[in-house]
Amino acid sequence: MADDPLGAVYAFVERAYVRMQASDLLTQCLEEGGATPLQKLVESLVLAGPQSLSALREISEEMAARSTQLEEDRRQVYTKLEGDLKSYGVRLGGRLTPQSLARLTPVAFLALLREQGVLEEEAQLACLQLLEDTLSVMETLQKHGKLLEEMEIYLEDWMWGLIYQSARDGRIEGVNNAPKQNLM
Repeated sequence: MADDPLGAVYAFVERAYVRMQASDLLTQCLEEGGATPLQKLVESLVLAGPQSLSALREISEEMAARSTQLEEDRRQVYTKLEGDLKSYGVRLGGRLTPQSLARLTPVAFLALLREQGVLEEEAQLACLQLLEDTLSVMETLQKHGKLLEEMEIYLEDWMWGLIYQSARDGRIEGVNNAPKQNLM
């Protein structure tokens, strides 16, 4: 591509377009709670054959970026909860992680609040509301993560199939085009 600067530009624009389309489809899938829009795109690319592997790789990279963003979102939601609870004198410290937060029951949380000196009912209710709101957001992020993981597996399966087909077709073409030798 160093010899063809215009070709390099076209390749870059094509990759950017595929990434943008993949991003839009991923957003649509996460909003709808299903993988159908992405599956349709992947299936159309698979039907196009091994030459679509680069587009599938771009989709895979967009999924990886989205997974990373979901993890960052989880961390930020947890950090916000920590900050909000500090204003009530509650320190989560090493007791909870973003992953263990989902297993925290209201009764256990109330015990934690009392243990840390939050005894006023109004403050306890406010803290419980903060927890409930956070758990709701975390649950949504968890669902998105699970769906994204399922879509990644789906995409990888098709990519491996195309890679296998490409490798197999390459060997068959090489065998068919090679001169025949008498082995005896």
